[in-house]
Amino acid sequence: MPGQRDWASQKVDSCQVENVDEMEKGSQDPISQSVVSADVQRRIRRQFDKRVLPIVCCLYVLSYLDRGNIGNAKTAGAQAALGLDSAQWTWVLNAFYICYVLFEWTTLLWKIFPAHVYVAVLCVLWGSAAMCSGFVHNMAGLVACRSFLGIFEAGFGAGAPYFLSLFYQRRELGLRVSVLLGMSPLANCFASALAYGITHIKTDWGSWRYLFIIEGIPTILFAPVVYFFLADSPGTAKFLHIDDQTTAVERLQTRDTTAKSKVHWKQFFAGLTDYQNYVHTAIHFCCNFSFAGLSNFLPTIVADMGYSSITAQGLTAPPYFAAFLLCVAAAFTSDRHGMRGYIIAGFATVGMIGYLLLVLVKDELSTGPRYLGVWLACCGIFPALSINITWLLNNQGGDSKRGAGLAILAIVGQCSSFVSSAVFPKTEAPRYTLGCSLGAGFTGLIVMLALGLHFKLSMENKKRDRIYGPVDPEERIDVSMLGDQNPKFRYLT
Repeated sequence: MPGQRDWASQKVDSCQVENVDEMEKGSQDPISQSVVSADVQRRIRRQFDKRVLPIVCCLYVLSYLDRGNIGNAKTAGAQAALGLDSAQWTWVLNAFYICYVLFEWTTLLWKIFPAHVYVAVLCVLWGSAAMCSGFVHNMAGLVACRSFLGIFEAGFGAGAPYFLSLFYQRRELGLRVSVLLGMSPLANCFASALAYGITHIKTDWGSWRYLFIIEGIPTILFAPVVYFFLADSPGTAKFLHIDDQTTAVERLQTRDTTAKSKVHWKQFFAGLTDYQNYVHTAIHFCCNFSFAGLSNFLPTIVADMGYSSITAQGLTAPPYFAAFLLCVAAAFTSDRHGMRGYIIAGFATVGMIGYLLLVLVKDELSTGPRYLGVWLACCGIFPALSINITWLLNNQGGDSKRGAGLAILAIVGQCSSFVSSAVFPKTEAPRYTLGCSLGAGFTGLIVMLALGLHFKLSMENKKRDRIYGPVDPEERIDVSMLGDQNPKFRYLT
């Protein structure tokens, strides 16, 4: 789709260009020369859409159900039942994020262990940690459960988008990763709907305990599905014929000959020094402030508008579902028209308006405008976050560099969760001015960063076209040695 791509470039010295030319002339193999027909590509893509994407999306929903239900549990009475003040509850929330950040390096394990084994084990472990949260009787127990949950979910969360990038072409990846990341607001929608039903349970034991237990069980039950049906890679997918397995590898437009079970350290360190990864990380840092803050405190914010605990659980579901639909719409739009920077900036602007409504509407009886602010914040942040991660994956040359970029984004970007955990204390109720003001500031920064990266990559594409000439967008590019510094590589903007 020539009209759907934006082009960009980086400097490549003449020595590197000569080496590329030599490789292309002297070491062409059948894979690099083969052309996969559109019908065959469509058939294989549909197989992945039926057999890979649904499993990974279900896992994503389960992971966010288990991590995000802490906000619903608080509104259902967990904080009061355990006798915790705002500072202690902040430590409960941060226990998850500290462990999640410390163990996000395990993204690299996707490249070392078979995915069906690795993820199935993680399912059992994080599902068990989530369930155990329902049996605790003090702060120490809850902190321990949340810590283990963070350790086990870290191995899955950041690696899932990378895993999909092994199956889909760059132009196909945006829609699939955005659908995947759109599962997070959908999971919050399910969590809110489940919480609305579960909190109707009248028991002296506490309905919040049933929240943790009931929402943890499906994760454990799903582990056998992952073990028996999740493919490890396109070349080993059992649901494809042998010829189609080879074709599934050939159809990828960028080719990385590095063994799938090894790390290409030159690519990895190139990922650590690429300025793009740090811009994407800054955007993710800003998005994740709201992502974590909304998951942990949105039911509380809505309840403090004057609604009962049970009603507040129900009112948080519709904005999350709308955010999911917009994630999918944003994915279709970015796949068809490109312009990922513009799309991120546009949605971030919507989120900023939502936060400004929550800050500036001072009449506590004006629940309509404040609830509208909740809708706009949700509908702006989640699509921006999903497209940003897709954008990073699109522009990394090679599996190891892609893994390094995701590791930086996940580890550093996740740190804003610590901030969001501390800026919505009870003393700020009912308007939560500090947290919402920071949300407005961070979303405004996203707009500037996304537009800046868009224009920078566009300039680099034009420069590369000017020096090396235009490139057929359908041409497959070997990124094993030079990564995205290959003269034929063009960036999506």
